[in-house]
Amino acid sequence: MLALLVTVFSLQSLFVHGQLENVFTYLQNQGNFTTLVKLLKQSGLAGTLATSATPLTIFAPTDAAFAKLPQSVLDRLSGDPQALADTLKFHVTSGIVISPMLQDGKVFTTLSGKNLTAHRYDNQKFVIQGVEIDGGDKIVLNGVVHPINSVLMPADVTISEYLGTHETQFSDLYAALVLEGLEKPLETGTYTIFAPKDSAFAQILANLPSITADDAYFKKILMYHVVPGVWFSAGLTDGMTLPTLAGTNLTISLPGSGVYVKTAQVIDADIPLANGCLHVIDDVLTPPK
Repeated sequence: MLALLVTVFSLQSLFVHGQLENVFTYLQNQGNFTTLVKLLKQSGLAGTLATSATPLTIFAPTDAAFAKLPQSVLDRLSGDPQALADTLKFHVTSGIVISPMLQDGKVFTTLSGKNLTAHRYDNQKFVIQGVEIDGGDKIVLNGVVHPINSVLMPADVTISEYLGTHETQFSDLYAALVLEGLEKPLETGTYTIFAPKDSAFAQILANLPSITADDAYFKKILMYHVVPGVWFSAGLTDGMTLPTLAGTNLTISLPGSGVYVKTAQVIDADIPLANGCLHVIDDVLTPPK
C-alpha cells in the first residue's frame, strides 16, 4: 500500500510540475540510453513505450551495459527482428514496479512472456535477474524506468544443463558431478554454485588420483562448491559465511579488488540460471576432512 501511495504521489507531482515525459521520451532525453533508444525504434517497441495506456516498467540497459556485449551479439540482434524484439521485451513488464516491490524471490512476467526474478539481500541491495538496481525509481507519465548496468538475459537452463553445455570451461567439473551422481539434484533444487574452470582442476592434477580414491571425500569436495539459495554478488559481504551442501561453511572475502571464496577468486560472476546462479572461480575448494 505504501509503495502504491508513493507512486500516486509521484505521478501527481509530474502533472503539477509539467513533466509529461512518457517512458520512451524519458529514455530519449537522458543521453545515456542511445543504443537502447535506437534498438527500440528498430524493433517497433518505441511506440508501445510512448503510447501505452497501461503503465509499464522497463529495466533499461545504459549505453555502458550494451558496451559489455560482444559486437557479434549486437550484430545478431540487429539482424534478427524477432530475437531483438524478444530481448527488449524481456526488459519490460506491465504495471508499476518500484523498489519496495522488488522483494526476494518476487517474479515478474515480461512482455516477452518470460519471467524476471528479483532478489533482495540483508545488505539492502537488490537485483533483477542477477543485475543490481541502484539507480532509483525514475517515475514518468506512463510507468517507471530502472537504469541497469547490464543487459538482461533469460535463464532458460538449469545449473547442470549449463555446465554440461559449456564443456570448454567445465568438462572436468561436470564429469565429476556425473560420476558422483550430483548432476540430477542440481537440476531440481535452488542453488548457487562456485564453479571451478578446467584450468583450476589442472592445478591439482597431480593430487587427483589420491583425492578421487576417497570417494566420500571427493563427493564432499564437490558439494562444498554448492550453496542453497540464490546469492548474486550484490548480496555478498566481506566476512560473511555461506552454508554448503557439504555441511561446512564458505567464507566470502572482499579485499577491495574482486570477490574471493576462501582462496579462490571469482573471475566471472552472476550468471543467472533457471534454478539459481553460477560464479566461475579459479581454484578447487577443499573442505576439512
